[in-house]
Amino acid sequence: MNDSAGPTRKAISFADLLRDFREARSLSQQELAATAKVSVDAVSALERGRRTQPQPHTVRALATALQLRDADRIALLSTLGRAGDAALEMPSRKLTPRTPSPPSVEVVGRDDEVAEIVTALRTTPGRLVTLTGPGGVGKTTVALVAADVMAAERPGAVYFADLTDVTEPDDALVAVAHAAACAADTVTGLAEHLAGTSALLVLDNLERVTACGPHLAELLTSSPDTVILATSRVPLRVRREREVRIAPLGPGAAARLFGERLAAAGTPPSGRADDSAVAHLCQQADGLPLAIELLAAAAARLGPRALLERIDALTELPVAGPQDLPARQRTMAATIEWSCQMLGPAAQRLLPRLSMVPGTFSLDTVDVIAAPDAVGALAELIEHSLVARADDRGPVTRYRLLEPVRRHAVQTLEPADREHIRRGVARWALRTGREHGARIRGRGDMTAVEQVETDRHMLRLGFDHLVDTGQYDAAAELLWSVWLPLWMTGHTHEALAWSNRLHETDLSEYGRARWLVARAGSNRVAADLFTTAERAMHLAERIDDASLAAEAAIFASAAALRLEDFDGSQTLLARAEALMEERLSEERNVWTAVHVPIGYGDGALLRGERAAAARHWRAAADTARRLGSEFSVPAVLAECAQAARSEGRLDDAAVMLAAAAELSPQQDERPRTHLAGVAAAVAADLGDVASAQWWEGVAGSEPAPDSDQLGERFQALVRRAETVTGRD
Repeated sequence: MNDSAGPTRKAISFADLLRDFREARSLSQQELAATAKVSVDAVSALERGRRTQPQPHTVRALATALQLRDADRIALLSTLGRAGDAALEMPSRKLTPRTPSPPSVEVVGRDDEVAEIVTALRTTPGRLVTLTGPGGVGKTTVALVAADVMAAERPGAVYFADLTDVTEPDDALVAVAHAAACAADTVTGLAEHLAGTSALLVLDNLERVTACGPHLAELLTSSPDTVILATSRVPLRVRREREVRIAPLGPGAAARLFGERLAAAGTPPSGRADDSAVAHLCQQADGLPLAIELLAAAAARLGPRALLERIDALTELPVAGPQDLPARQRTMAATIEWSCQMLGPAAQRLLPRLSMVPGTFSLDTVDVIAAPDAVGALAELIEHSLVARADDRGPVTRYRLLEPVRRHAVQTLEPADREHIRRGVARWALRTGREHGARIRGRGDMTAVEQVETDRHMLRLGFDHLVDTGQYDAAAELLWSVWLPLWMTGHTHEALAWSNRLHETDLSEYGRARWLVARAGSNRVAADLFTTAERAMHLAERIDDASLAAEAAIFASAAALRLEDFDGSQTLLARAEALMEERLSEERNVWTAVHVPIGYGDGALLRGERAAAARHWRAAADTARRLGSEFSVPAVLAECAQAARSEGRLDDAAVMLAAAAELSPQQDERPRTHLAGVAAAVAADLGDVASAQWWEGVAGSEPAPDSDQLGERFQALVRRAETVTGRD
């Protein structure tokens, strides 16, 4: 092949000409890349025309590796227009080093992270530390603070390279070299330039060129005194790397940052109402400093309370961020879009679907709203810091979207996808509710109670879809399946709100019986509870459902107690007990078997027979243990204590709490923590501030005080309640 560039080459592209020159010399892409010291991907992209504006140094390196004559070199460069003209020029050797500037505003709440980073830079064997985290979390700011600390103790220079606009790994190395005032475009040349200088390279925004990681590792091998501090939304994934994740700010630091930005704008918070609004706005920001700054800018104009009142209706804030921020960080939407551009197709499809899920979610949730093979896409979202691991100590790992990410992503969800997800969630909710309800009523499975608590938001999403699409009997079944665990975990008002969305005229007899039972169990008004429970009992008997009838009779008995109809209460309990003995199996109806003696205990307590009440409650706990059930009598007594407290029966509430503490398993801290929370509320109602604070401390501490100390405190609470109420 003739190397000269003749007339036939006038319209040929750079890609075609480069491939012709390479093939004329019988070189593979790998061989050309090795000789030119560029990546194989770069050569492939150039020859396929995917990369049409190569850097001048790349063109020069390829021309030299191909050993082109001047005419051929000019022909190759002429295909690039002005970019080719630039490549003909030799690079200037008079480069000015770029050094990092300290953050322009005071940094709040990052002392621990800075200390960790500085320690890592001093001790990490590979001397490459990468700060990762979601967009807007402040990685660059933290890196600048850490670099400032390191600069004070290192003899070498500190160089800063912003790689935001760099899209090719080979070009990243050149940008780093130029920041260090080096004209080299190879690892060897940059290493020679840095030799013996103990330099710290601060490389910002590497997420688009993480493939340059091997180049950086090679640089550190060739330049042993160099240290690299990088920021990226994803790790570089090289063996030398030490990743430090920068987390969102905690509530206290977030509120301080918000307050400082308001003060800087001349409108600091004024009074408790503003402070409360700021705290809620920080929750909306999910602790992301950029989101906090943007919200503070809007709050400085509108006021924190006015902004909070309208925040759910705003798809974007009415005030843009500071003008000295990059354009991609002046709105949260721009910041999140920047992250989304780097996602693969599967992750881009999954993100808006996840935004439909309120609260946290598990891998099972991902299977519900997407294909089972979407786990890889979820892993990609986690790596890009768009999805985070939830602070959940349960047996199943859970995840969540940061709130600003969720709010943005839900706006991008297609209507067809939205309906598809709602249908899938409704099917899952009904199936899951049935399973949990059967496990709770049939075996007293407390794990199922916890799972309902964990999946409560997803279950509500499914319930809403069933109601919205007219599947009223299915919605009533789901409500009946989960109202009991909702009650046991303190979400009675939510269960009642669900029931209010249904109307009995839309339900079949079976659906109506379930709805009435759930409504009775969620009702706090004694007269309404009694009427509802009695209707549910009669309807359940008419459709011949003994289990529903027994459940309704227990609720009607509880309502009769509150109305001081002790005889009526006993009669209703006896009716439930008869159904239990004649038509139901203890092993399959643990809930009913345990609640009958609990009901007898409540009646004894209201008659002032505390010793008898304690005997009945112990009998209930013994029944649960005999049946091999995990059913938690203490948890039920805690909720009964809450109900007594709401009715002003503080002495009865204290007695129930003391009995529940006595029956709590020694090894299980969870019921004790819940009991302590209720005890704190009772102590506060009694005006005992010191005791309320002590109980609040117990509720928030692990492990709790020993059983003897707790027992003494519960008895003291009982005595205090007796003194205040005048009952003994």
